[in-house]
Amino acid sequence: MKKLLVCLFLLAGVAQAQNEKYTQAMTAALMELRSQSENPNPSALTEVTNRFERIASAEPKEWLPRYHAAFCYSNQAFMTQNMADKDRLLDKADALVEEAEKISANNDELYVLKAYIAQARLAADPMSRWQTYGAVFGEMLEKAKAVNADNPRIYMLQGTNLFYTPEQFGGGKQAAKPLLEQALEKFANFKPASALHPMWGKGQAEAIAKQCQ
Repeated sequence: MKKLLVCLFLLAGVAQAQNEKYTQAMTAALMELRSQSENPNPSALTEVTNRFERIASAEPKEWLPRYHAAFCYSNQAFMTQNMADKDRLLDKADALVEEAEKISANNDELYVLKAYIAQARLAADPMSRWQTYGAVFGEMLEKAKAVNADNPRIYMLQGTNLFYTPEQFGGGKQAAKPLLEQALEKFANFKPASALHPMWGKGQAEAIAKQCQ
């Protein structure tokens, strides 16, 4: 019995050390990612993406490093001019989201991220891609809303999408404004599940909402 208790104690200590190592690695990577939010640097963003992927490889049961790596790839795609390069980055993002969904199914943050990826594909060629990726964008946000209607990123993405959609197609500043205001209301009350969970979108919502005044 004493040997069993000693073994359990040792295993608990190892698990705690592994959790601390994971938390430290994620915290450092997230600090680097957030430092890129205002003045993103492509090479620095590539490095932090690689850091999240290394964490994901070491932590097969964690969905968050896969989420953040996919988010980084999506941001890189928005910054890339060449359409083939955009799609290559977004393919990597999609693959990581698929891995994350196997770990955490029916997750509102992953649905929102899938909508964000679809938005990036749509932005690359709106005229020819609207029918396909516009539908994916809307479907993923509706799924996210069904899981957690208080997720502010749902309304932020809806609002920004309308902001950049021409008025003749139902978009424009006046169409976007109420959704962005709703997003900011949600952000005011939003509390992430942990310091490692998604927190992005408030600054973007604030910036675009100002342009709608």
